Amino acid sequence: MTEFSARRMIVVAVVAASVGLTAGNRAEAAPKHPALHRSLHELREARAELKDAAHDFGGHRAKAIEAVDAAIRQVERALEGAGDMVKDFRFEPDLKKFKNHPHIRHAVHELRDARADLKDANHDFGGHRERAIRDIDFAIQQLELALRFADKK
Repeated sequence: MTEFSARRMIVVAVVAASVGLTAGNRAEAAPKHPALHRSLHELREARAELKDAAHDFGGHRAKAIEAVDAAIRQVERALEGAGDMVKDFRFEPDLKKFKNHPHIRHAVHELRDARADLKDANHDFGGHRERAIRDIDFAIQQLELALRFADKK
């Protein structure tokens, strides 16, 4: 084998490896269940908003945080069960339309989409579909109660 052929083989191997790495990154950036990933992101943001708020949402803050934590756990488990754990999921919703508590309000919207995704899927998310739906419903209920109080202020 000539020196030129050896170099060419090395270049081809390096290019093939880098293409494979790039393709792997692209695949990871596109989740199979984007609604679940968006809801997970907004649940985490809503939790922070609940904790950082200057008021307790008419006594509903603690129950809302509890519900959000349960929904986070079940959505994570459902995504694991579906083999759809995407690291560093990026999501930047337009929150300007909300007068206050934008992540809490947007979490309710995203949770409804996630619920529909869970209901419509042709698999059971590793056995976590029903619990995820139950905890999403409870989170929606508790967040809406908290927001009702916030709207009265």
